[in-house]
Amino acid sequence: MLPLPYTPRAAYGKLAQHLRQLRAQGPPVLRTRTVNGIQAQYHVRPKAISDGAQATMRVLLLWQIEAVEQVRRVPLLQEAATDARPTPPPVATNNEQLAAYRQLSARAIRDHLRELLAVGLLARKVFRGTKANFELYLNPAFVWPATKLTDKGLKQPKKAHRPPAAAPAPPTTLPLIVPLEKQDKKEIEIGPVEKLVGEAPGDVLTGNTGPQAGSKPAPTPPSSPRQATKEGQGGAAAAQLQAERLGLVMQAFHYAWKRIYPSCNFDATEQEKFQRAIWYGVYRGFGPALSPQQWQRYHDQVLQRIDLVAAYFQRHPHKFAPSPYAEFVVGTGYFDYQNTNGFVGTEAWLARQEANQRQRTIARALLRARRELKAHRLGLAPKRQREMTNLQLFRLHEAKLRAFGPDALRRYYAQVAQPNAPDPTRIAFAPLPKS
Repeated sequence: MLPLPYTPRAAYGKLAQHLRQLRAQGPPVLRTRTVNGIQAQYHVRPKAISDGAQATMRVLLLWQIEAVEQVRRVPLLQEAATDARPTPPPVATNNEQLAAYRQLSARAIRDHLRELLAVGLLARKVFRGTKANFELYLNPAFVWPATKLTDKGLKQPKKAHRPPAAAPAPPTTLPLIVPLEKQDKKEIEIGPVEKLVGEAPGDVLTGNTGPQAGSKPAPTPPSSPRQATKEGQGGAAAAQLQAERLGLVMQAFHYAWKRIYPSCNFDATEQEKFQRAIWYGVYRGFGPALSPQQWQRYHDQVLQRIDLVAAYFQRHPHKFAPSPYAEFVVGTGYFDYQNTNGFVGTEAWLARQEANQRQRTIARALLRARRELKAHRLGLAPKRQREMTNLQLFRLHEAKLRAFGPDALRRYYAQVAQPNAPDPTRIAFAPLPKS
């Protein structure tokens, strides 16, 4: 986990103190001035960097602190706790963005960055994608009090002789609730996450929707993780798989919180209930027998469904999202799979959205085929298409439309069919003969 960063005021003070130290350590420069007609020489220690470069560094420090705070708010982006020196996330920017913020020219910004790199205030500058955009890695000593400074920036701490840190164990402190049906009564069993690794044979995936319940949905039978350790590396593989599944649930939980419940403050107990509702109601306890790739595709669909829910409440500001978990009656939470009016209903929303996107894609493919065939017939097609025959171009679009199914192919044949030329002597839409 990244340490708590400095406040902007503390970071600015740390920067000013370091610049004063660099100035005191620098060699004096002999200068001459004239006062009342008399020339006098004196020694002065110049500044380590210009005032403009110092102002640019203050802007970068502010952006760096905001980046660290953003990472700290998202648990999935936080680094594991190790003995290694923490590294702040880079500041992604470019000369034009900095120039607009500082109201300077891009040339001046390049000079400022060159000064900051020379004195070690910037650790490094890495271009990303193009030569225009880059990432700036600031000296960690100005972000949190973890290192010391020298005249050239960061002083590496001495390496202690200690054994390598073990890999962090997967989080297992999340208590999950398994609803059990016993003679018309519902009881609750609480157990750790890693006990829920089994498969529920009654759950299936249909189409692009999530795990569906059978006639009587049964919870995943708990099995002790110690049984897997008897087969060598089986216990480690099971723990890694469970950690990946918990990561999917935690990402869906935080995304749903920010998108659907942005103004709600859930305490620790309510967050656990929220996470349990997603674990069982959305992912069905990971009981269906799916591969990790299939679970990842389903997870991507879950995030899309959360976006659809957020868009719905934005279009209907007079409505509000119900509680994500059941408060009084079991199965009435928004993310409970028993609630047919809750998040389960968004499966149909996603299916309709994907169907509409498919129809729009087919319509664009038909329009492109119609235009290119007409341009080829009139001799207005690009050189690459003019080198093809009319039949070759026809077959090219035919192969593309065949991938969308027989209905799209029939529409393609219908629009490129050449009807017989009408008789010019005939009048189209002639009046009906009188009876």
